[in-house]
Amino acid sequence: MLNIFILEDDRRQLTYLQRMIQQISRQFHLQGVDLLFFQSIEEIRAALPRPSKENVFILDLEINGDKNAGLKFSQTIRVHDQLASIIFITVHDEMVYTTYKYRVSALDFIAKDRGNVYEELTADLRTIIRKNTRQANREFFTYKSYTDLLKMPLDNICYFASNSANSHSSMMHTADGQSIQVNYNLHEIEKLDNHFFRAHRSYLINPQQVKKIDFFHHTIEFFNGDTCPVSRRHEKKLLGLIKKSD
Repeated sequence: MLNIFILEDDRRQLTYLQRMIQQISRQFHLQGVDLLFFQSIEEIRAALPRPSKENVFILDLEINGDKNAGLKFSQTIRVHDQLASIIFITVHDEMVYTTYKYRVSALDFIAKDRGNVYEELTADLRTIIRKNTRQANREFFTYKSYTDLLKMPLDNICYFASNSANSHSSMMHTADGQSIQVNYNLHEIEKLDNHFFRAHRSYLINPQQVKKIDFFHHTIEFFNGDTCPVSRRHEKKLLGLIKKSD
């Protein structure tokens, strides 16, 4: 399921895009694609949906004579919806670098006059579908924080370190640089989830996030650059786990 919002003030281009999206949907055997078309900023602003990874915005940069209208509105979208995908489509090639200054994390910038709009839209929608499928199949580490039940994607966890200030908790270190206190010690986490490996008495690691093992210094390096020690007696078993996950 995708919700595709198209902002284009030229009716002929709107019809052209509609036909392309419908053809791509048939090509990918997509069910329940919701196509919505808008010719003004006011119309699409009034129809902004709730945030979702299934939202796709295809925006013409120039709307009613304003070359930056679509670009400026993309900031409104991004403030409202951090999960949506944004694709710009326009004849103004010179604007491609300007889009990056707006920091809206656009998926693509497609030039209308280069004759490959269909191919580029097909590639973009394929990317979105694959990303959404991966996220739907993601596994999570579920933990309790006071009265709340929280979830962290397993592929975003590098390791847990024992907390010297509180023996009933540990520190969760993530791939995106967070350090989060969880109300479980390492032994309790081992019982909660078998995805983690006790590399050291003070460290419980995620083998899938290990980039390499330094057998000389007895350390582990993670893909995000973090490191932690590994006990000599656990190195061989950890190496086997890493090879198995490759």
